[in-house]
Amino acid sequence: MKKLILAPTALLLAFAAQFALSQGMAPLTFAGLDTDSDGAISAEELAAAPPVQGGFIAADALMTAWDADGNGSVSEEEFNNRPQGMGGMGMGG
Repeated sequence: MKKLILAPTALLLAFAAQFALSQGMAPLTFAGLDTDSDGAISAEELAAAPPVQGGFIAADALMTAWDADGNGSVSEEEFNNRPQGMGGMGMGG
């Protein structure tokens, strides 16, 4: 089921990335998303990301795609190893 979610999510993220870059928005980094600096990106932190706030992608779709171990947060390793088709929300990793 996860693979079925990843394909459309990847397309949305690629679009969001191109739009963000065209609007002069900086690439998102792990440190930029981990706003409380606890070493993990929470669902709340993902929900505050500009592409999510802009309505380009849902935070739960990102969490599903990036949270490889299913613990409810995204570690720096998971962020750095996210599917490459998801480049949009993470260029500059």
